[in-house]
Parts: sequence; C-alpha cells; structure tokens
Amino acid sequence: MSDEGFFPRMSWIDQLRLRTAYGASGVQPGPTTALQTFSAITRVLNATTPGNASGADTPALLANLLGNPNLKPETSAELEGGFEARLFDNRATVDFTYYNKKTKDALISQPIAGSAGPSALTVTRNLGSVRNSGVETMVNLALVDGRSIGWDVTLNGSHNTNKILSLGVDDKGNPNPTIGTGTTRHAVGLPANGWFFQPYTYADNNNDGLIDHNEVTVSPDAVYMGYSQPRDIFSVQNGIELFGRKLRLSTLFDYKGGFSLFNQTLQFYCSNQPTCYEETNASAPLWQQARVIAQRYTTTKSQAGYLENGQFWRWREASAQLTLPQRLATRLRAQDASLVFSARNLHLWTKYTGTDPESNYSTGDVQTDFQTVAPSSYFVFRLNLHF
Repeated sequence: MSDEGFFPRMSWIDQLRLRTAYGASGVQPGPTTALQTFSAITRVLNATTPGNASGADTPALLANLLGNPNLKPETSAELEGGFEARLFDNRATVDFTYYNKKTKDALISQPIAGSAGPSALTVTRNLGSVRNSGVETMVNLALVDGRSIGWDVTLNGSHNTNKILSLGVDDKGNPNPTIGTGTTRHAVGLPANGWFFQPYTYADNNNDGLIDHNEVTVSPDAVYMGYSQPRDIFSVQNGIELFGRKLRLSTLFDYKGGFSLFNQTLQFYCSNQPTCYEETNASAPLWQQARVIAQRYTTTKSQAGYLENGQFWRWREASAQLTLPQRLATRLRAQDASLVFSARNLHLWTKYTGTDPESNYSTGDVQTDFQTVAPSSYFVFRLNLHF
C-alpha cells in the first residue's frame, strides 16, 4: 500500500502491506475407526443339564469397537487478514493477524452406554461444528543499532476464542446440547473441553478460623467453569550485543493465561488420606480448608476447589553467544566459530499450588497434572564451527 500514489506520505511509515488469505483442509478418521471389530475368546458352554460343571470350550467373538461406517472427513475453512508495517527508519516492525476458522463434521468420541457390550465405551462420529477466532501480533524493536553495540526487543502475543456451534443430533434427530459427563465436556455455546464442576459456597459462621462440615454447601448440578486451554499467550525476547557485536546476550520470558488447571495431584492426596493436614489446620486459608470439606465430608461431593487459575510467567531461556576471534577459527580450520551457553526453564512465577502449571503426563487434548514432575531445567554448552 505504501508504494501506491494515493497513500499519504508519513515520515514514520517506511512500508505498509495488507494481506488476506483463505484456505480449507480436511482431517481423515483413523484407518480402522469406521470398522466394527471383535476379539476372539473362548467360553465354556454347558450343552447337557443346568448346574452341570462339565462343558465344552467353544470359540466366540466379543465386541471390541462398534465402528461407524458413516464416518467422513472433518473439514475446516479459515479466513485471515492483517498487515505488516515497518516504522521509524526500519527500527520497528509490526505484524498483526486476525483469523476466523470454522470446523464442520468434527470427529468427536461420543460416550455410549455400558450396556452396549463392547470394551470401548465410545464411538467416533461426525458431530457438529466448532469456531476458533482470535488475533496474533508480533512487534520487533531495534532500540540501539550501532557498530559496536545493539539492543533489540521482540514482543509476541495471541488471544484465542473457541466456541462449539453445534454437536449434531442424536439417533432420534434431537440436537445434542452436551457430550460427556466428566470434568471436561463439549457443550453448545461453550469452548471445547470446557471445565464442569459442582460449585460450592462456604462461610466461617462461628469465626473460629476453621471451616466445619456444616459450613460448606455444594450445588447438586455441575456448571461450566472455564477454558481448559490457554487463551492468552505472550512472550518477550530481549537481546543485547556488545564488544563490536561479538557477544550477544539474550533472554526469553513466556506468559500463558486465560485458563484453569485441575490440581489432580493434591486432590488425590486429600481424597485418600484421613486428613489433609496442610489444608485442615487453623493456619490454612479458609478456601483451602473448604475444598477439602467439599470433596470429603458433605452429602454431595465436589472437586471444584482444586480447579485453579493456571496463569503463569516463566523465565524460559537465557543465552550468551561469543563469536571467537578469526585466528582461532582458522586454527580450527573453520571459516568462523562461536561458543554458546544457554539455560532453559530458569524460574516460574504463578499462584498455582500444584507442582507446575506445565507438568503433564497425558497425551490427550486436556493437560493433566497428576504426580508429574515439573519441566526440567537445562544448561547447555555448545561450540559452533562453520566450515
């Protein structure tokens, strides 16, 4: 746009580009997902009189997967638009994108009744539609750009909104309002894999600093309690070059927010021990005492107290790269050489009371923090030789 004659001339805008894109894609079901499968077993059948223990081994088939011969690919279409701008004599670069993606015939594992017979109590179906929309922004700033010193900062962020538009219809043709009955469910008008728990209220009525069993009231119905995936992601990378730009120091900080985590480790401990001492003594905050009472001692039980804000900042990385003198590189028979030291996962800032807001033992769509160690810290030395 900035090259066109009608574009107004501004000294602080070096270049402006507008862009848009549209694309569509599909996801095939698994190669055997549509097939009905059986397991071979042997059963002893009594062919004589009832009550007679004698009988013959008879081969049989046991239903394994129900399959779904009507499965078809999940399809997605996305429209995005944005701009790229270079400002202030190319010292600042701004990249902004808005996207809107709609998925149809989503492949969803729908629970079925245990009386159906097969060992797998879900069946994959093309159910409904999901919309994802949001913004992504990157800003790069060259704050200092000298011959012997440099300083640059890169800011990167995104915000996502996820919404289920439809979950298809049941066998009778009625719309499915919700799929699933556990702590994460799919519900129309809400995000995929939203958290669902029974809320509760509490009050220290006698002001003794302890929450008693009769001071907690649990609702009988589960309600939506938030996103299970981060909605907001932000990072700050800072780089400084010194000594004729021979030494580069850089740091990276990450932020994730807009979601909740289920502290399953602490919930498990407090549900299986006679007492959860760190949460039931007088020095514990009232909210910690209440969540133990709500999941153990009330008539209607609730684990909602262990759903916590997953927001965190992490010092993700720090590194130093030194370009070695050319004479040293020549002795190593290389064109150039550099020495790099880097450290990763250095520090965490969060109010989450679990092990770590990024600890996860599950490979599913929802992060699961259950007796899992935090991400490891790494310290790496590396010698780079370019031949």
